[in-house]
Amino acid sequence: MIAALDQPKIQAILTSLVEGVIIFDLDGQVIVANHIAERIFHTARGTLVGKTMQAISPNNGELVAMVDEAVSGGKETFAETMLGTHNQVYRVVVRPIKNDSGQMEGTVVVFHDITDIRNFAQVRSEFAGNVSHELRTPLTSIKGFVETLLDGAMANADTCRRFLTIIDTETDRLSRLIEDLLTLSSIESKEKLIQPVPVNLAHSIRTVINMLGPQISEKDLMVKFIYPPEMPLVHADEDLLGQVLINLLDNAIKYTPIRGVVTIRCRERESRIVITVTDTGVGIPEDSIPRVFERFYRVDKARTRSQGGTGLGLSIVKHIVESHGGQVFVKSEVGKGSTFGVCFLTV
Repeated sequence: MIAALDQPKIQAILTSLVEGVIIFDLDGQVIVANHIAERIFHTARGTLVGKTMQAISPNNGELVAMVDEAVSGGKETFAETMLGTHNQVYRVVVRPIKNDSGQMEGTVVVFHDITDIRNFAQVRSEFAGNVSHELRTPLTSIKGFVETLLDGAMANADTCRRFLTIIDTETDRLSRLIEDLLTLSSIESKEKLIQPVPVNLAHSIRTVINMLGPQISEKDLMVKFIYPPEMPLVHADEDLLGQVLINLLDNAIKYTPIRGVVTIRCRERESRIVITVTDTGVGIPEDSIPRVFERFYRVDKARTRSQGGTGLGLSIVKHIVESHGGQVFVKSEVGKGSTFGVCFLTV
């Protein structure tokens, strides 16, 4: 029956599907395969016809066994497997084709790409674990000091003041973490509407430098601001642009040693302004560079926490910049410092 089917009609139907589909005859050879299936196995148009599953995917024993079981025993099976050069994850359904009398006529294999679903599930799981950990740390500290005070430490004024200072610091840290989580959530979900207007970038950068003046003075840092005299305005949401600049400069200040140098530079590149913030800090190991914009990723976890970081600042920068159609990048060398860069469209 399958061999007698109108092949052009079958192919037209299969072409409209987003899943990969392969139909085998009773000998286990392909009689029909759509273009998605050909793309999954990186083969040219029409070259799967006549091949067995063993010939198509010789290194995937599970998939070969599933097709063999369906062809020989009429058994329907399901599995998740990785296919292709990029290790895409597919949910594979192998189902026997039977006529009205229950006789086997062939086998159909459907490949549904669930890579994004699995990646999202992993990211969500990691995010939940990271949030729980980040919240637990200050809460445990606060609870411990409160219990100690209630157990009698309040009687000593110096001890009481020291413990309350620590509790206040940890409470501030919790507040920053929650605020950053809400900011990141609103940007990712597009709840926060971006309202781009022409912005004087030089003015915004000077404002941020003045805002972070106490931290700069405390470490006796030299901050250089280099920009072209006729720098065009940028097209950006002024509040969000300010948050990007604050996070980048604050990050540079934290990781630059006393009497170090932080350089903010603006360059015009075609229809964009590239802003770089370069420090003379500790630098980032090469294997950590691709991950620095991930949520909660820290190169030096203990040091970042001691300096009050939430682990979300650079992730917020990335989301804000990309929501404006820009890009982020980082260059670094251990012991010599780092350069973080972003770009925005000019007016």
